[in-house]
Amino acid sequence: MKISIIESVLPGLIISFLAVLFGTGAGMAFGIVEDEIKAFLLNTATQHPEIHGQTAAAWEKPSKDAWRYIQRAHFHAQGLGALGIGIILVLALTRASRKTKTILSLGIGLGAFLYPFCWLIAGLRIPTIGKHAAKASVDWLAGISIPLFLGGMSFVLAILFISWLTAKNEKVAH
Repeated sequence: MKISIIESVLPGLIISFLAVLFGTGAGMAFGIVEDEIKAFLLNTATQHPEIHGQTAAAWEKPSKDAWRYIQRAHFHAQGLGALGIGIILVLALTRASRKTKTILSLGIGLGAFLYPFCWLIAGLRIPTIGKHAAKASVDWLAGISIPLFLGGMSFVLAILFISWLTAKNEKVAH
């Protein structure tokens, strides 16, 4: 593939690769310091008995929820980053204008990169402010990243559909 084919989508492609890199790095970190992360989350939950209660059992749940959310950051970074790369490469092969390709690739890439941070930030906040408050604290980021990714993906699908219909009509005309 010549670089000129993907030149207009490089910004979004790079950002999507950064999402995969973040997800890979998080997974590696989990393998190295998983016990330390879990201990930190549990210790932080114990410092907030006004939110979680006074017993060890009460502190376990928020620390487990926090760990699960942090893992979701890794899963979503890997998945959305890889999906973003694929969608953006397909976009590069369409007849869309360079400007359209650049804008859509940026939206997809930014959505893929930013959304996993919703899970990471919420996970880190659960021990200090509780699960519902932690989720609510990242609604603004989810409200930006989800439409960027889904909107970009939807526009690429529309471009593909229009290209397919155009190609069918061109064959019928000849």
